[in-house]
Amino acid sequence: MRKSLLLLPLLLAATLDAQNLTAPLLSGSWQSTYHNPAMVHFLPTTFTVGLPGIANDLRLQNVEYGDVFVKSGGQQILNLAAWAGLAEERNAVQDVYSIETIGAAARRGNFGYQLYHRLRVNGDADYPRSFINLVALGNAAFIGQTVDIAPRGGIVSYQEVGASFSYAVNDQIAIGGRVKYLAGVSSIEAAEGGTLELGTGTENYTLTLDKDLTLNSVRAFAFRSLDDFDLTYNPSRLQPGDLFTPNNGFAFDIGVAVNLDRLRLNASATDLGAGIDWKADITTLRFEGTSTFSGLDILGDLLRDSVSLDRAVDSLVTALEPVSGATAYRSNIAASIFLGGEYDLTEKITAGALLTLEDRLGELVPAFAITGRYTLTDWLKVGLNLNHRSGIRTNLGLHALATPGRFQLFAASDKLLSLLSSGNSSVAGIRLGAAMTLGERRSSGAFRP
Repeated sequence: MRKSLLLLPLLLAATLDAQNLTAPLLSGSWQSTYHNPAMVHFLPTTFTVGLPGIANDLRLQNVEYGDVFVKSGGQQILNLAAWAGLAEERNAVQDVYSIETIGAAARRGNFGYQLYHRLRVNGDADYPRSFINLVALGNAAFIGQTVDIAPRGGIVSYQEVGASFSYAVNDQIAIGGRVKYLAGVSSIEAAEGGTLELGTGTENYTLTLDKDLTLNSVRAFAFRSLDDFDLTYNPSRLQPGDLFTPNNGFAFDIGVAVNLDRLRLNASATDLGAGIDWKADITTLRFEGTSTFSGLDILGDLLRDSVSLDRAVDSLVTALEPVSGATAYRSNIAASIFLGGEYDLTEKITAGALLTLEDRLGELVPAFAITGRYTLTDWLKVGLNLNHRSGIRTNLGLHALATPGRFQLFAASDKLLSLLSSGNSSVAGIRLGAAMTLGERRSSGAFRP
């Protein structure tokens, strides 16, 4: 347990879930309604049942898997030196995924209604280059310096129950709103503003560790000490009882959709005011104070032999030992803005564009997608999408919407190039979903019946 403690920050970074850039544009699909409550008016029938689906989107900023892992003896080995050379001052790790369970939508006259349930996991963190340099090069590289090695952000998972109401103002414009009940499942988060500053003296390489960091968690640790704890974290836990605990919150979505026959536009803002107030099953670890201990190159020593490793780990455990408690806290969930549209160039070819703005750790980050879709048959559409996110290479994606009979089957990935590159990627993700269309089909292109 003690030796694995040194790898815990890396494990957290590797397991940290932003949404697919295709679904918000695909008017008429069940998946588009998650991003805009007014998109219910584009659904092809008066009643739609949302069936189970899954979405995942992983992003690593500045590094790619193939750059930091090398093959040796048939195994993948982490190349810390290469990682240190690629990392910037701050490096984002973001992973967003959802498990969609069931939902339903209905249109009656000018009104639209929707109710659904899903599990969401939002991982949004970053780590400093100084931490990777410290692990890769040892503290001898920082003589006479003080570096902050604290991560920011964390992971939060919750069940979401959304109820939407929308209204067709006229034949071309519909507006909608949604209230969402958020039931917290689990959380691991570094409190905002925390620091872990490590200084290496010029004489005898004396190490000084200034600690001012709070780690908040729910259903993540069975903690007794840094030398004795169990990691119980399961972000994908999906149990009905979690809907009715004191750990909960609310969020709101608003949206507008415009139907000009061949041209369809939409704009929305999601997760407004979103947050979860954690009041039960909390473990708070408070790292504070200053610890000073000597040792030559402690990280160099611990890699040489097991005796040095045990001695180094004992020293670090003593220096890092936190105060454990249970303090209530709040997880704020970032809002997103979507602006998009699609245009039918011909009866078979459709082009579209999407701009999203996401609040990431207090910074507004844009993403952009251009799509092209071709109607192969009256029940199958396939398309390509070119995606760009800040700090990540532009990527090519693939999507398909099949409508055999009363079913809708949706599959998309913004990462086609990543999937074809044998794992040498900074992004990975896919979205799969289904729905069943019931009732009368739309009799015209207008929103009003």
